[in-house]
Amino acid sequence: MIRWGTLMAGMLGFILVLALGLSMGKAWERTLTSALFGALAFGLIGQWWMRLWLTSLTAAQVEHAELESIASQNAEASRESEEFNPEEQY
Repeated sequence: MIRWGTLMAGMLGFILVLALGLSMGKAWERTLTSALFGALAFGLIGQWWMRLWLTSLTAAQVEHAELESIASQNAEASRESEEFNPEEQY
Protein backbone atom coordinates (compact mmCIF):
# COMPACT_ATOMS: atom_id res chain seq x y z
CA MET A 1 0.00 0.00 0.00
CA ILE A 2 2.85 2.36 0.81
CA ARG A 3 4.51 1.56 -2.51
CA TRP A 4 1.37 2.37 -4.47
CA GLY A 5 0.89 5.61 -2.55
CA THR A 6 4.51 6.60 -3.18
CA LEU A 7 4.21 5.73 -6.86
CA MET A 8 0.97 7.67 -7.29
CA ALA A 9 2.37 10.72 -5.48
CA GLY A 10 5.53 10.62 -7.60
CA MET A 11 3.52 10.40 -10.83
CA LEU A 12 1.30 13.24 -9.71
CA GLY A 13 4.34 15.37 -8.90
CA PHE A 14 5.97 14.61 -12.25
CA ILE A 15 2.85 15.40 -14.26
CA LEU A 16 2.07 18.55 -12.27
CA VAL A 17 5.57 20.02 -12.51
CA LEU A 18 5.87 19.02 -16.17
CA ALA A 19 2.55 20.66 -17.03
CA LEU A 20 3.42 23.81 -15.09
CA GLY A 21 6.87 24.06 -16.69
CA LEU A 22 5.57 23.61 -20.21
CA SER A 23 2.67 26.02 -19.67
CA MET A 24 5.11 28.69 -18.47
CA GLY A 25 7.21 28.25 -21.61
CA LYS A 26 10.33 26.87 -19.95
CA ALA A 27 12.91 24.92 -21.96
CA TRP A 28 12.21 21.21 -22.36
CA GLU A 29 15.43 20.10 -20.62
CA ARG A 30 14.87 22.36 -17.64
CA THR A 31 11.23 21.32 -17.40
CA LEU A 32 12.10 17.63 -17.51
CA THR A 33 14.75 18.04 -14.80
CA SER A 34 12.32 19.99 -12.63
CA ALA A 35 9.65 17.34 -13.17
CA LEU A 36 12.05 14.61 -12.05
CA PHE A 37 12.87 16.50 -8.87
CA GLY A 38 9.16 17.15 -8.39
CA ALA A 39 8.46 13.43 -8.70
CA LEU A 40 11.14 12.70 -6.11
CA ALA A 41 9.81 15.31 -3.69
CA PHE A 42 6.17 14.28 -4.10
CA GLY A 43 7.13 10.61 -3.76
CA LEU A 44 9.02 11.19 -0.51
CA ILE A 45 6.19 13.25 0.94
CA GLY A 46 3.66 10.65 -0.22
CA GLN A 47 5.66 7.86 1.42
CA TRP A 48 5.91 9.82 4.66
CA TRP A 49 2.17 10.54 4.61
CA MET A 50 1.23 6.92 3.90
CA ARG A 51 3.43 5.65 6.76
CA LEU A 52 1.94 8.21 9.11
CA TRP A 53 -1.56 7.27 8.01
CA LEU A 54 -1.00 3.51 8.38
CA THR A 55 0.66 3.96 11.78
CA SER A 56 -2.33 6.00 12.95
CA LEU A 57 -4.78 3.40 11.64
CA THR A 58 -2.89 0.61 13.39
CA ALA A 59 -2.84 2.55 16.67
CA ALA A 60 -6.56 3.27 16.36
CA GLN A 61 -7.29 -0.40 15.74
CA VAL A 62 -5.30 -1.45 18.82
CA GLU A 63 -7.03 1.19 20.93
CA HIS A 64 -10.44 0.07 19.65
CA ALA A 65 -9.66 -3.56 20.53
CA GLU A 66 -8.54 -2.54 24.03
CA LEU A 67 -11.70 -0.52 24.60
CA GLU A 68 -13.90 -3.38 23.41
CA SER A 69 -12.05 -5.73 25.76
CA ILE A 70 -12.61 -3.38 28.69
CA ALA A 71 -16.28 -2.96 27.77
CA SER A 72 -16.83 -6.73 27.61
CA GLN A 73 -15.08 -7.18 30.97
CA ASN A 74 -17.29 -4.49 32.50
CA ALA A 75 -20.41 -6.09 31.06
CA GLU A 76 -19.39 -9.51 32.40
CA ALA A 77 -18.67 -8.05 35.84
CA SER A 78 -22.04 -6.32 35.81
CA ARG A 79 -23.85 -9.57 34.97
CA GLU A 80 -21.98 -11.46 37.70
CA SER A 81 -22.81 -8.84 40.33
CA GLU A 82 -26.51 -8.99 39.37
CA GLU A 83 -26.51 -12.78 39.70
CA PHE A 84 -24.99 -12.72 43.19
CA ASN A 85 -27.06 -9.78 44.47
CA PRO A 86 -30.54 -10.07 43.03
CA GLU A 87 -32.74 -7.13 43.90
CA GLU A 88 -36.34 -7.77 44.65
CA GLN A 89 -38.84 -5.41 43.14
CA TYR A 90 -42.17 -4.82 44.90
